[in-house]
Amino acid sequence: MITCSPDGTLAALGAPNEALSGKLSRAIANLTNLQTMLLQNNNISGEIPLEISSLSNQQTVDLFNNGFSGGVPSSLGHLKSLQYLRLNNNSLSGPIPASLANMSQLIFLDLSYNNLSGPMPRLPATTVNIMGNPLICGSEDAKWCSGQAIPVPVSSSVSSSPGKRCNILWLLWLGLIKVKSQLQLQWFY
Repeated sequence: MITCSPDGTLAALGAPNEALSGKLSRAIANLTNLQTMLLQNNNISGEIPLEISSLSNQQTVDLFNNGFSGGVPSSLGHLKSLQYLRLNNNSLSGPIPASLANMSQLIFLDLSYNNLSGPMPRLPATTVNIMGNPLICGSEDAKWCSGQAIPVPVSSSVSSSPGKRCNILWLLWLGLIKVKSQLQLQWFY
């Protein structure tokens, strides 16, 4: 699902379950009107680019079940419009940034099954899941680990002109998704 806004800018990027691999490029910052990013269940690896925090219109980020490593970027706290953040089932490590408490619109946060540590910041989200993080779930913050969060169905509320779609090839030109093999290029045609 690639959706453009009426002015032709990319508003929604959805490519779940497409076996995409490579790294998410820092050029993601060029998508200034992006509201929805659904890249779950792929093989995207590397660190989550800090530039993702410059996407101030972002409402939904779903990077569940990839190979992201490194820490949860503290700059995500700048995303004041973000309502849904799913980073579970990756290889993220380090503390959960206290800056996530600044995301005043956050409703759903899933950081489960990573290797996160440290104290749990006070978060505005009504649903939080950090199960499967042994360095948190074995501590005083274990109360956050007792329940299973039920994922809220994600749907894009992006308004777009009827039938207006972006050409996914320009995402390749931007370098948003680096493709490693010819077989993966078949998805783009």
